[in-house]
Amino acid sequence: MSKVFQFNKIILTTALAALAASVLSGCSYVVKSGANVAIGFSEKHIVPPILAMSDADMACNQGTALTPAIMATKDMGADPTRMAVLLYTASGMCAENNALKAELRYLRASKAGQVSEAQDARVEQKRWAAIASERQYAGYQLFAERWQAKYKYTLGDSCPSMKKDLDQTVHMLGMLSGLQAMTNDINSGGQVNVPKDIAAIVERGMACLDNTKFWGAPNATRAVIWTLLPGADEGKPDPYVTLKQSMQIGEQKGVRLAHALYAVAAQASGDDAKIRDAFRSYAASRAEDKPVNPEFRLIDSMAGQMIQGIADRYWTENTGVRAADDGMTQFWDEQGTSSNDDLFDGAGLEAPAEESSELEAPAVEESQEQTPAKE
Repeated sequence: MSKVFQFNKIILTTALAALAASVLSGCSYVVKSGANVAIGFSEKHIVPPILAMSDADMACNQGTALTPAIMATKDMGADPTRMAVLLYTASGMCAENNALKAELRYLRASKAGQVSEAQDARVEQKRWAAIASERQYAGYQLFAERWQAKYKYTLGDSCPSMKKDLDQTVHMLGMLSGLQAMTNDINSGGQVNVPKDIAAIVERGMACLDNTKFWGAPNATRAVIWTLLPGADEGKPDPYVTLKQSMQIGEQKGVRLAHALYAVAAQASGDDAKIRDAFRSYAASRAEDKPVNPEFRLIDSMAGQMIQGIADRYWTENTGVRAADDGMTQFWDEQGTSSNDDLFDGAGLEAPAEESSELEAPAVEESQEQTPAKE
């Protein structure tokens, strides 16, 4: 009797274990299925409207807020790569903008001889640059690992056979994130330790994309690397000719990412003529007869923010203030240039007497300083 009882106990225990395993695996399957459905829904119904929005600031805040939630689905068995790369890219721009604000504060303090303020601003700039680099590098790593596993290739050595437009877009954004991560890591003083060979990988990887389909951005990215990476331009076309050609494509397609990349290359060159040409080319591309691609307003808006940031840096280095509304077409050392002082010229408004005297005080002091020189 005891043997029968023990046998029945073993059978019951085994059955309960099997039932428990079945329930748990069923729960796991339900969670994974639910996560995949959510990601699939997001890619189909949420990503397109995000790419179509023109508010880059809102997109970057969305990226910062939503990335943790989207990445949580990875532990549930889903593949959040496409969504996450876009969100990491947007979130990285938030940190880049904060780094730029700190850099402009540093430049103004340096011009004013405010040593402590300049030092503090530089520390803040490096911290935000490191945060931007971390986010962008995370997006690049996620893209690189998933794409190499999915398409069975080595990034930069060959090209994956991507049939979906979204996969090709993610490929481009992932590559750009890697390049930006490397640049911001340099700006941070190397706090993130992003590998420097990413630039060469991106240069080769961008050749996998249709340059015309993606607004001239792939070749423009390669051309920027040719100007920055020693020896990368050997046997390659003239980088600035390539950039100009890519900009024409960008204007025709309504996404001016190539214009932003031209501005990056021009800024790195330190050539005033190239820098101003980059600004004026972008300003001309914003004419009413050159509309923005409605499907990729966000990419175009991000490109515009990049150029505006370079213009603000250029103006602040030279004048102590950001670029004015016409700061991409008229410059401080050119005749007929309007200055930021125009903001205080009345424009039909009368300032209170006290404020007026305060604004005029610097001019009075300046004339007093100049008087001895005349004597």
